[in-house]
Amino acid sequence: MKTSLLQNIKKTASLIIALATIGTVSANNIAVSNSSIVNQNTTGHYTHVKFDISWENSWRTSTHEKNWDAAYVFVKYRIPPMNTWYHATLNYVDGTAANDGNTEPTGATINAASDGKGAFIYKSADGIGNANYTGAQLRWNYGVDGLNDEDSVEICVFAIEMVYVPQGAFYAGDGSVTTVQGNFEDGVSGNPFYVTSENQITLGGGGAGSLGNNNRTGMPAATNEDFHDGLSKTLPAAFPKGFNAFYCMKYEITQGQYADFLNKLNLTQATARYMGSYNTNAQSITGTHPNFAADAPDRALMQVNYDDFLTYLDWSGLRPMTELEYEKASRGSRGIGFLPTPDEYAWGDVSIKGGPAYVITNPGLPNETVNAATTVGNAAYNYTNNSRSYRVGTFAASIATPNRVEAGATYYGIMEMSGNAGELAMSVGRSEGRSFTGDHGDGEVTAAGSYDVISWPTSFWGLGIRGGGYNSPNSQLRTSSRSYGHFYTTNATRYGYISGRGVRTAQ
Repeated sequence: MKTSLLQNIKKTASLIIALATIGTVSANNIAVSNSSIVNQNTTGHYTHVKFDISWENSWRTSTHEKNWDAAYVFVKYRIPPMNTWYHATLNYVDGTAANDGNTEPTGATINAASDGKGAFIYKSADGIGNANYTGAQLRWNYGVDGLNDEDSVEICVFAIEMVYVPQGAFYAGDGSVTTVQGNFEDGVSGNPFYVTSENQITLGGGGAGSLGNNNRTGMPAATNEDFHDGLSKTLPAAFPKGFNAFYCMKYEITQGQYADFLNKLNLTQATARYMGSYNTNAQSITGTHPNFAADAPDRALMQVNYDDFLTYLDWSGLRPMTELEYEKASRGSRGIGFLPTPDEYAWGDVSIKGGPAYVITNPGLPNETVNAATTVGNAAYNYTNNSRSYRVGTFAASIATPNRVEAGATYYGIMEMSGNAGELAMSVGRSEGRSFTGDHGDGEVTAAGSYDVISWPTSFWGLGIRGGGYNSPNSQLRTSSRSYGHFYTTNATRYGYISGRGVRTAQ
């Protein structure tokens, strides 16, 4: 498990004629190549986007975790010479390739998203190893997008590594009595709360079966969280609680991914979302529109506000995770009575290695790793190495055959859920977060360069930070820590240690 990078492969073609690809751009982990437009149907006003795709360290298992990793693929298009890019609508009937008109490469399964914003490609059988699929085809309903049969278009195919988190019950909170930071509990018992469905939940109030927050103990500005042992609120059924299956980005959004995103906005939009080159030791996205580039493209994104984060997800057709989904993705599903380990980190253990003592080899490069000859770690925290994030997946790549603890991986194989960059997640702590209904982005953003999904919050008030970042003390990296489970600010300040990842509800 190394790194993830949004890839775009360009070709120009008439919708009437299938032309050969004119170029390939690859990354050190996920790559899309040989893209083309084929098999146009002028009666149905659709065509197919054909491409090859590969990535490293792929898996599918039907035992234990019972999950797989996948490439989430979506397509952007424009009509040259206009520099406005739009999101392509893919065909959906029932999610199966045969009925949706998609062509699955040998050894792969394709599931289209029901809203047509993307598709998932993953192993069709159990196995571990690099994925390398040729000749994948996704049906693009260009007529739905308002294009004519004779239009010439330029397309970009994007791919993001994601991990399937299956349906199942799980525990929120870990029963810790030593490090309590707003941790979830069952009523006022101090015991973990067992999530068994997506049904409505009572928050606070102190009653048995309610989801408590340890009376907000250990939370800075705790009074900003509006429920406690003496006051109850309702978490609606529509708020995603993590019981149902979902896909989660394997890695945090990278600086390279964000640069690609900026380049597909128009000048006004990109100007609103560009944070500037603020610290060359930490992050440097330089250039001018539409030629932004990241000096360290595989490092986790830094210096973002809620608008940057949510707009990237809207543009990608993803959505933010909730803080309950964060705990499920980290801890995994388990039967009742199989309690979490108190004070555990995302890798399911209380041990942690790291801090300022790290020695980095190849800093800023695609093969950036922790120097195993000095200190091997599993998390970036406590102002690690020049106060910046690390290359995503760096701990897994620093050891030849790492286990879950050494790699810093969650139960499902998701990386850096503890440390590196703080995970922005929808909070249960105020009404602004609880109104979230799990709506996905539609691939388009406003003319001003902002997200516009109705159920998403309009400020930081609806969001919290889970998992800690490169500047956090180790206590905030714990899976159950809600020290900043609700982020208490209304402004649009960009914070260096905040970023996150997108998710998508599985069908």
